[in-house]
Amino acid sequence: MAVAKRALALVALIGCLALGAIGTARADAFTVRGIAVDVEADNAVLAREMAIEEAQADGLRQLLERLTLPQYYGQLPAADQQALTRLVTAFEVEEESTSATRYVGRLSVSYDENAVQGLLQGTGVPIVLESPPSLLVVPALDEAAGLAVFTGPEGWRDAWIAEAGQNTLLDIRLPVGDLSDLRMLSAEALASEPETALALAAERYDAEAAILLVARPDDPVSPTRVTVTERGSFNWQTDFAGDSLAMDGEAADVWQAAVRRSRNTLETEWKSANLVTMDRLARLPVAVSLGSLEEWADIRGRLDQVGAIREIAVEAFSQQEAELVFNHIGNVSQLQRALEARGLRLSEGAQTWRLQRMAGQPAG
Repeated sequence: MAVAKRALALVALIGCLALGAIGTARADAFTVRGIAVDVEADNAVLAREMAIEEAQADGLRQLLERLTLPQYYGQLPAADQQALTRLVTAFEVEEESTSATRYVGRLSVSYDENAVQGLLQGTGVPIVLESPPSLLVVPALDEAAGLAVFTGPEGWRDAWIAEAGQNTLLDIRLPVGDLSDLRMLSAEALASEPETALALAAERYDAEAAILLVARPDDPVSPTRVTVTERGSFNWQTDFAGDSLAMDGEAADVWQAAVRRSRNTLETEWKSANLVTMDRLARLPVAVSLGSLEEWADIRGRLDQVGAIREIAVEAFSQQEAELVFNHIGNVSQLQRALEARGLRLSEGAQTWRLQRMAGQPAG
């Protein structure tokens, strides 16, 4: 009976893997928030309906731009209302006001990931399929006495709190500045061993990567120019080259503009390294050494989260090894990075590519 149950479990696991297309990035990446609308019509009901349609179309454009780089914006497709019906999964009114003939509001709209990717099929526009690693951003000020992480004027830190999660692919986390942070992310620790301090902080906030971004304003209270540089990172794969922003305005506006620019730079650099074209599908044979069915189930679950893998064929399966074929988008280096983000290492062996769970990765 035990043998029969084990055989049934084995068949079920193989069957689940052979189902085809694999799920991909965070659903939140396919939600666009804060879409402003202002529509007039013959009556309030019609104005609201037209506003929702407008928000869905505007949100789709924002989403498509989020998934690629500015040089490809001119190639992005438009969608008529019938297509939008298939693309939109939900919408939410964040705020609204109406009159007899006018509707003014702000909406969030969620889109179906597979349908959006299908819309881009055949356009030649490269997009990102994977989610960036969750990122702990440690904002600090460059002062004469050294780094001010949780002391000094708060405009830089407050702007990160306000702007970090606004319509971005990045999953940004911020330190709260409690006693543990004051010890772990002290100016001394960040100056002497920044990678170690950032690694410890990333672990505390359950982030996969961390970066120290230091702002140097011309005036810390009322800045008109802010220069931002990276002073250390942990497990963040792209470089932050540094940036400078000059503008007139209220201090809060200047700080928020500097944060938006820094956040967009981080996102753009990550996207540049991870763009793939939907139209190019490659085939890669892969062998997976197995110690148990539980390990296989765990690896299979991790593979489900890799958007670059569009389909997996099972060529052979035993208790010791699975022989698979990945049909994937992008090159092998991009596939390796996507797999590493899910705790899997893909390496080239003597006869074939081999996949294994990375050391230190817990099951599940």
